[in-house]
Amino acid sequence: MTPDRVRELLEYDPPTGVFRWKIAPSRRVAVGQVAGSRTSDGYLRIGVDNRDYLLHRLAWLWMTGQWPNGEVDHRNGVRCDNRWHNLRDVTPVVNQQNRRACHSGNRCGLLGASWDEARQKFVAQISINKTRRWLGYHESAESAHQAYLAAKRAHHEGNTL
Repeated sequence: MTPDRVRELLEYDPPTGVFRWKIAPSRRVAVGQVAGSRTSDGYLRIGVDNRDYLLHRLAWLWMTGQWPNGEVDHRNGVRCDNRWHNLRDVTPVVNQQNRRACHSGNRCGLLGASWDEARQKFVAQISINKTRRWLGYHESAESAHQAYLAAKRAHHEGNTL
């Protein structure tokens, strides 16, 4: 995909992040129709010339005329929000630092907080430069989460929380 090809096929509206077809890619798609379908992990994608593309990467190509150097991060963490001001070209490490959801195995549901069965307290931890840092025991999941957020704001440059 080249910048010229993406601009030939699609119109991109930077304030809304919406792509519309300028040329119908098939009989099922009309000119002017919103382009993209949601993937199982929440991103928007389209198929062009027998290849799939993520729309946030195409937004970058459309706006800058080149592919991103790294990963395209959604500042607000919403994977289908492709507004131009919400996108940034970052390293994989910075992209991970902008995580907003906890791991699926986290039972308390808050970033940086987990339950220590032996001590009957919540634990706060954070990874900084691939090293796990201990942030202490807490009486509540919310308190552990707040300790995590303070450390995240201090040590993760890519964080937008």
